[in-house]
Amino acid sequence: MAKYSVKFKLQIVREYIKGTGGYNALAQKYEVSRKYIPTWVGLYQNHGIQGLRRVRVQYSTTFKLQVLKRMLQKSWSTQETATHFNIPSPSTIGVWLRLYNRGGLTALKPKPKGRPPMSKRTDYQALLNKPIAELSHEELLKRLEYAEAENAYLKKLEALAQQKSLANKNKPK
Repeated sequence: MAKYSVKFKLQIVREYIKGTGGYNALAQKYEVSRKYIPTWVGLYQNHGIQGLRRVRVQYSTTFKLQVLKRMLQKSWSTQETATHFNIPSPSTIGVWLRLYNRGGLTALKPKPKGRPPMSKRTDYQALLNKPIAELSHEELLKRLEYAEAENAYLKKLEALAQQKSLANKNKPK
C-alpha cells in the first residue's frame, strides 16, 4: 500500500463515502486492487486522514497481546482488527497470531535486526597501552594470548608472501 499517496487514497475514500461507486467500481476506475479500498475506508472512518498516512511503528509485546485478545474477544477478522488499531497491514496481525500460537508471549517479543556488532578491539588496546607492572594476572594472560595470536598471524602472512614470491620466480617466461 506504500505506493499510493495519501491524497490518492483520500480521493477514493471520499468518492466511496459520497456513494459515487462501490469497491469494485472504484477499484476499476482507479486501477487499484479491490482489497485496498475497504481498508482505506475503515482507516479513514476510525482515524481520519492520519489513518491513511504510512507510519513505521515498532509495537510492544503488550500491545500485540492486547490486539490479539481484542480480536478473539470480539471475533473480528484481521482486517477489522487492523483497521481498529490503525495497523497498516492486516497480515501483520496474522503473523502475530501464528507466533503467539507457536511460542506464546515470548515469541511476540521484538527480535534484534541486522548483524550483531563486531567485538571491539578497545579491550585489547587498553591492555596493550597499560604498563605491564599495573596488569593483573588475568590481564597478563589476555595480553599474552593477544601477542601469540598476532605473532601467528604475522608468521602466516610472511609464509604466504614467500610462497607467492617463489611461485613468481618459478613461473616460465
